[in-house]
Amino acid sequence: MSNNDLRYIKTEELIRNAFFACCSERTIEEIHIKDICAKARISRNAFYGHYENKYQLLEAVYKDVEKNMLEDLTPEIISSLSRDATYTVHEWCIRSVNRERDLLKILAKSSQPRFREMIHSVFIDGTLRAVFTNTELIDQDPSLRMSKMYIADGLVSIILAWLNEPEPIGEQELIDFLYDISHEAAAYFYRQLDSHPQISRR
Repeated sequence: MSNNDLRYIKTEELIRNAFFACCSERTIEEIHIKDICAKARISRNAFYGHYENKYQLLEAVYKDVEKNMLEDLTPEIISSLSRDATYTVHEWCIRSVNRERDLLKILAKSSQPRFREMIHSVFIDGTLRAVFTNTELIDQDPSLRMSKMYIADGLVSIILAWLNEPEPIGEQELIDFLYDISHEAAAYFYRQLDSHPQISRR
């Protein structure tokens, strides 16, 4: 059956909705294919026509979320990033996370290491590639690499805390808070990049 077939698309939607429901109730390790199939009201064969196992399904969801977030990085946002990188990165990041809040809570619960990897990929590596050239050189320089990891790990920790907060602070309040506590480290990192002989702004 083609991936564009309406029956395939409908089954995919049923699988994902059932998977999200299961993830909201238990950990990924506790979920079985039979649980997903029961909630989706499909056969195991129907599930295996889409995925080999629950981990492949989880990875497919992560890739789709990552792709959608990176597509939000419009030319207008990139232009803003180039002019005022530190505040605009925080603003774009938190607004993007808030739009997908419920799904991201499920993903963070299902696999925190993969969640961290996604946040790094989208909000750190994605923005750096959009603003600077030769960003692959960052990981070859110990000082730049440590600066990037310091910022990235702090961002992930704040996002996780916000997602898990029973009564989270508002979106704009978090943007301002994140900027206040991290803009000096981010500004220092961007100055490092600006002074690198082989890295330049686009």
